[in-house]
Amino acid sequence: MNPRQRRGIVLLSLAVAGGLAVFFSVLAFVAEVNAKVGDEIDVVELSNAAPAYRPVTADMLTLRQIPRKWLPAAAITDTRDVVGLVPTSDLPAGTYAQRGMFVNRPGVAAGYREVAVLVDAETGVAGKIKSGDRVDILTTSEGPNQRQRQAQIWVPNALIIDVGVPEEVERDTRNGFGQGKAVPVTFALPVKDALRVAYAESFAVKVRLALRGGGDTSSVPQPDLVFPNRGGT
Repeated sequence: MNPRQRRGIVLLSLAVAGGLAVFFSVLAFVAEVNAKVGDEIDVVELSNAAPAYRPVTADMLTLRQIPRKWLPAAAITDTRDVVGLVPTSDLPAGTYAQRGMFVNRPGVAAGYREVAVLVDAETGVAGKIKSGDRVDILTTSEGPNQRQRQAQIWVPNALIIDVGVPEEVERDTRNGFGQGKAVPVTFALPVKDALRVAYAESFAVKVRLALRGGGDTSSVPQPDLVFPNRGGT
């Protein structure tokens, strides 16, 4: 073996020794990190944005592994615990699903009904309402004399769970029937209020929506429910 070959063997041996040292150093580092972080667990993450009061579907969810020690106490780890529920507020993609963020659809809760009505696109705050908003449902009515004409808060603090797209409808006007645009709006209401809304859509001259500010669930004083107020509703 000549000197050049000996130097090659020495360099090769040093390279192998260095590689082994790096390999074992990486293993030691990984072991140290695992010891500090612990094992990982799947957590449900939103892969798509979830609008308020719209049912969550399976394709909107994914599983993400995070260290168990960093898992929030309320985190959800099974997609089956989320599918079909609705978020109580708009949630962006990337949000970790947690208990308290989601509820059953209000319309399917015991004692509630989903009822859809067509609201005039010009007078019914079309384009400004969305799922999760709360509105007062207003009606106007008129009769053969002045005392039968009034505007009324028919159902206060109604929860909207879906807003459709404007569509052409035929509506009754003072001069007969005419074409106009209306927006289908779906509410989640107690049975009594659902019946009141169905009655108003059928017999009121006009049904309007008065949009409430965010978080406003205040009641309306009895004297202010009807205009003009003639001592009772």
